[in-house]
Amino acid sequence: MSPPPPDHANAAPAKTRAEEDLQLPLLARGLRMLDGWTVTGVWCLAAFLIACIGIFSWISGPELSGSLLYLIPVMLVAHVAGFRSGVAAALLAASIWLAADLAAKTSQIHSFTPYWNVLMRCGTFLVAVGLVTAARTLNAQLEERVKERTAALEKQMAENRVLEKSVLEISDREQIRIGQDLHDSLCQQLVSVAFSTNMLQARLEEDGVEANKDASRIADMIDESINLARNLARGLYPVRLETEGLELGLRELAATMCRRFQVFCTVDCPSPIPPCDPTVGIHFYRIAQEAVVNAAKHAKAMHILLSLSSTAGMVNLTIEDDGEGLAERSKKHEGMGLRIMAYRARLIGAEFSISTRLPRGTVVSCQLGEAAFSA
Repeated sequence: MSPPPPDHANAAPAKTRAEEDLQLPLLARGLRMLDGWTVTGVWCLAAFLIACIGIFSWISGPELSGSLLYLIPVMLVAHVAGFRSGVAAALLAASIWLAADLAAKTSQIHSFTPYWNVLMRCGTFLVAVGLVTAARTLNAQLEERVKERTAALEKQMAENRVLEKSVLEISDREQIRIGQDLHDSLCQQLVSVAFSTNMLQARLEEDGVEANKDASRIADMIDESINLARNLARGLYPVRLETEGLELGLRELAATMCRRFQVFCTVDCPSPIPPCDPTVGIHFYRIAQEAVVNAAKHAKAMHILLSLSSTAGMVNLTIEDDGEGLAERSKKHEGMGLRIMAYRARLIGAEFSISTRLPRGTVVSCQLGEAAFSA
């Protein structure tokens, strides 16, 4: 038997935004930093950069090309503000470039050469704008699909939790039904048979028939069968939880486990326990039942202590044993019982833990606030 691994046991630590940014290319990191900027802010930055680049082009002349420099503010606007703003930024950059060329007053072979060049540059800018906005659109669509898939997965997980809870409730109801059937039908039938057998034994004894000893032995066997059926019914349907509370239910469980597994099982309840909600009580009882059975059957424990207490507004259930412990039991069993115990605790909002008991054994603990315990 091994403790159920936490849901996040094998999960890698969540990456922070800064760690994710460091894994992106330099340009992508720069664009991502602008995600929080407003359109007005980006436009102001782009206009300032275009003006600075235009002044640089005017001073340096056409000998030094500044096409790549103009692409930076154009791409920034396209990334943040969208296609139309990107086109406007491209036209502004091309106009500034043309003005810088014309202001440089350099000799041109043909008078239309600056205008031809600006058309080519404007086309380059527009292609860049189209690529940036396409990438922006694809990224937005991908993020939307990721959100949809995440929402679908969360919905599916919620449905699975509801289904698991329903399956567990059905299992509990079936156990209760079987226990009631055993108590109300089989046990009563066996009691009737035992009564008839005792009457038969008395008559045989009065008549001096030697078969009265066989009848007595049959009556004893029927009495044992009645006790076994009653113990089985009580295990399936702990009726004392509804009538007398969790403490007496646990004491009856301990007595049953002593007879069934020949172990020394005791209950310690030093402080009064508030009345429990039937659903919460059945989950506490099943957790204790599973823990005791695992300790006696799989861990080969000889002494088991069930402690039930209420302190500082919390109800604590603890099951301690002197068995093999978690390390040895994990080699033999997969721990399905422990997973079920942990799941039952989660259903009622309780804190569940399993630890090693020194020098030998295991401690199973379940803790729940009194308000939730009595709700």
